[in-house]
Amino acid sequence: MNKCLLLLCSLLILFGTALAGQDTTKYKIDIRRVKLHEDIDKDQAKLLRSDGHDDQMITAGPDEDVNLLLTDIFTRQVDYVQDSIEQSMVLDHRLKVKYLTGLDNLLNGFMEGWRRRTIAPEKGVVLFVAYLEMMEADLKKVSIAPIVEKYPYEVGNILVNSSSSVFFENPGIQEARINLFRKFCRLYPEQALPKLENFSNVPFADSLISFAAHTYPSQFYDYAAASRTNVGQLIRQSQDPLVKAITSMASSKSGRLYYPFLDEVMNGRLTIDKLNQVMTDSLQYYRLLVQTQISYAERMRKKDTPLVASEMPRMLKRKAEEVFINQINALHDEPEAARFKILEPFSPQELYYLIVLGEEIIYTSSYKGVYKRMMERMPRPAGDTLLMSVQFDKFKKFIKMAAGYNTLDPFLATMPDSSAQRLMIAFARGLDKQEGLEEAVDVADSYGSITTPSVKKLIDREIDKSRSASLEQAQKRSFVIYDILQTIFKSSADSSIDISAKLGIPPVYKLDYSSLTDASGRVVEMAFFYGDKDGIESYANYMSLFNGHPEWKITRNKEWVEIKSVKGKNVWIYANLPLDNSKGNDPDARAQENLLEYLSKNGLKPTIVIHRGHSYHVKYTLKQLPSSARIVILGSCGGYHNLDDVLQKCPDAHIISSKEVGTRTVNEPILRSINDDLRNGRNIEWIPMWKSLASQFNSPESKERFENYIPPHKNLGALFIKAYNKAMGNAVGSQ
Repeated sequence: MNKCLLLLCSLLILFGTALAGQDTTKYKIDIRRVKLHEDIDKDQAKLLRSDGHDDQMITAGPDEDVNLLLTDIFTRQVDYVQDSIEQSMVLDHRLKVKYLTGLDNLLNGFMEGWRRRTIAPEKGVVLFVAYLEMMEADLKKVSIAPIVEKYPYEVGNILVNSSSSVFFENPGIQEARINLFRKFCRLYPEQALPKLENFSNVPFADSLISFAAHTYPSQFYDYAAASRTNVGQLIRQSQDPLVKAITSMASSKSGRLYYPFLDEVMNGRLTIDKLNQVMTDSLQYYRLLVQTQISYAERMRKKDTPLVASEMPRMLKRKAEEVFINQINALHDEPEAARFKILEPFSPQELYYLIVLGEEIIYTSSYKGVYKRMMERMPRPAGDTLLMSVQFDKFKKFIKMAAGYNTLDPFLATMPDSSAQRLMIAFARGLDKQEGLEEAVDVADSYGSITTPSVKKLIDREIDKSRSASLEQAQKRSFVIYDILQTIFKSSADSSIDISAKLGIPPVYKLDYSSLTDASGRVVEMAFFYGDKDGIESYANYMSLFNGHPEWKITRNKEWVEIKSVKGKNVWIYANLPLDNSKGNDPDARAQENLLEYLSKNGLKPTIVIHRGHSYHVKYTLKQLPSSARIVILGSCGGYHNLDDVLQKCPDAHIISSKEVGTRTVNEPILRSINDDLRNGRNIEWIPMWKSLASQFNSPESKERFENYIPPHKNLGALFIKAYNKAMGNAVGSQ
């Protein structure tokens, strides 16, 4: 900083000398330049007020010395340069406009960069010094390129790369911009290809093309496919073998199908001819994807990462869903033999990948059918053997899904106790090593579904060990992950632990009645129904809660029903009619859309939202889910697997869902209990409510159905996400 001050002083002296002949007495500004001076003065005033205080200080950061220096530079010293330019007898009108405009650009560039955090406050000093140096060089008609080269990229970017840069006539402008582009590529290598489009003539373009292909091959494919762009032409001129291979694939109509196998092709383990042989056969192509993914998983365990390794599971997921899972889902009403016929040739490993990659769309019944066939087709049903055969690829996802669909205990029972113990220890280990939160959420979700005490103890012990280690090593993110998991696991067994207070998240055990009412004191509910056979039956069962009950008044129109309480507190319920969609045109979808529009126009914000019907309709409900929802009831099969989607829209929602089959025999008692509390103005308290509900299910079948429903205080994955985001100060869904 001292060097900058000395340079600044000397430049101001030199600048004054360069503009010798100025009149230091009071001067009159040419009317043609008045607006420029006014703009500079306004920008100075904006900078002084940018921290929200009218104290004539620029507070750009915590360093007071830097703030004082910036204040002096952008007020007094800018004024000095401004006056020197205006009073100069050397500069003509055009040059005065030019350098005054440069001052204005400098102020705006610093303000914008500081606001976006692309330039550090202290570099404002360097920015001003660099501008004076460039002015001096420009006045002498000397290249500014050496000046740009010695200053940070952010400085040169503001002064030279801007479309309004005043140095566009300088003899070194092109060299300066090339130097800046080189600096940009060093700082942001992943953004070099997009930027290269405007710098296609730089001498290092070919090296940059090769670097991008080897370092960011997935991104590179899209640029290789765009043959008519400047970058596309450069790529086609390259002699790099990898560049040529990617370009060849990207030029083919089936390029995306070839691309996951890039590493195999480059290393001679596969040929394009071999790929062509399986490309038109969905089963053979899927089978090759599975085989290659397993070999990639083995290589990656040995720290040998294949080229475009992320493309393989992406394509595998796409084919698993599009070709196979969608078909068995669509045949959900067909006999089992017909429904799963397409899976007859599948090996256990191929079925395993259908499960772990189909989590987002697979129905409960589809999962159970695939799982059953996977275990039956093993020579000896042994879970550890299966996982070893897939190199333990995505095994945490598999365990999470097995726990969610109540197949974990029987799966663990197929292997020796020692193997099961090692597996569950590995399941709970290394959750902080991943970039995102997926594995930690999977463990949290699974814990509530595990019924074997010894398995839970293993997980508890591993979480405690990891928590202690992260505390000793002062690793904040790691400690937060394990501390939250330990807290919510303990609270799941001990309801006296107030995790709301301990983790700093909204209450999870109850909702105050007042938090569910609007400004008029009403509780507004909305229920989504769908017009298939199941939806029509669900609607009839739902309406039995209100038909013939004197505490409710029902009003119908052609698209929805309005249900209002006439006794107790105001509870207003709106449900779309399950209009028959068998003839097409989706009348039920239009009814939902029109109902939502009606609620919006009338200022009715639902705080309770109910989904009824098959699980494959849930995505449509979630798409329309109002952000005002505080209680979300997913009364469909496998609704438990949609928690994160709900929390993306409603971060503080309390969610009731089923791990398996959603049924009216459970849905109706839950809804009745909630509505009774609301009509009586009572808070919703989940623990006593759930105990009361449990007493109503006495038969083994009904008890099992009820136990598959997860109340809000038991949704451990949702609790983890809320607590993590609170602890790390992040928005929902951030990592």
